[in-house]
Amino acid sequence: MRHRYQRVPEGRDDLGIFPGGLIGHEFVSEIVQVGAEVKDPRIVPGLRVFVNASTSKRGDDGRTKLEITDSAGGLSQFISVEDAEIGYNLHPLPENVSFDKAVVIEPFSVANHGVNLGQPKAGERALVFGAGAVGLGVLANLKANGVEEVIVSDIIPGKLEAVKQMGGIPVNGKEVDPIEFAKERFGTVPNFLGEERPDVDIYFDSAGAPNAVPDYVRGGKAGSRMVVLALTPRPIEVPQTQFVLSELTMIGSTAYNNDDIAQVISYLGDEKYDPSPVVTHRFAQEDVLEAFRTAIEKKDEAIKVVIDVHP
Repeated sequence: MRHRYQRVPEGRDDLGIFPGGLIGHEFVSEIVQVGAEVKDPRIVPGLRVFVNASTSKRGDDGRTKLEITDSAGGLSQFISVEDAEIGYNLHPLPENVSFDKAVVIEPFSVANHGVNLGQPKAGERALVFGAGAVGLGVLANLKANGVEEVIVSDIIPGKLEAVKQMGGIPVNGKEVDPIEFAKERFGTVPNFLGEERPDVDIYFDSAGAPNAVPDYVRGGKAGSRMVVLALTPRPIEVPQTQFVLSELTMIGSTAYNNDDIAQVISYLGDEKYDPSPVVTHRFAQEDVLEAFRTAIEKKDEAIKVVIDVHP
């Protein structure tokens, strides 16, 4: 969201915030009023829910899912959800899941979609590039799937501390080569050319770091896969011979679906993980500008900045 606040990326008018637009697509809320045409008896005032921003409006006005998502209105006191339906655009929160923990559902669902595309198996090993909210979500969802040994590379000490708190293996990519670190930590296996590669099964790019894809190409073992969740304007260049002879796989991952959301809520309800280290700053709605400035100017401290909206 801070990128939308700062500027419209070149050639992408659909990613900007314009006058009259509603902003906020990572939010949890409480139902205050139910429309006369809503038939599901489970949808009642007082129900705490996560709102799937991408399906919160019909889209019959020509807007894309991306445009609907970016104008869902999570920073407004009240929003309307069209065609309200449990499991479609409304996801009830378990009683033991507080709003404080539920605020990570959106980025963790983005992360979970990538994890599910990677098809992790219990006992596998992973390397994640980037320890923002999505990268930490990848870590949490991998561990919920039985992938216990997860290296997370970042260059910001505060984020690396969050990795440690959430049970990951932190490595400062500015000080240590993540591929060499993985070799030392997990051992190596030879590829077709006899090159020793770290014994890592799944890689994730959750930050768009320039080194992420090249590191996978030079470090991925045969049969490994990389899931790319990050968005960056830089082209991805892959040396074809090395990619083919190493038998690598790269998968693109976009957003999430309702199954991904339901899984994350289930993990939170079952206390599979504690996302508390992800939320680093809180602001009242009246201080929204300071919240955005914090997210932009204090990137070394901020992971997820939460704004408490009230009626």
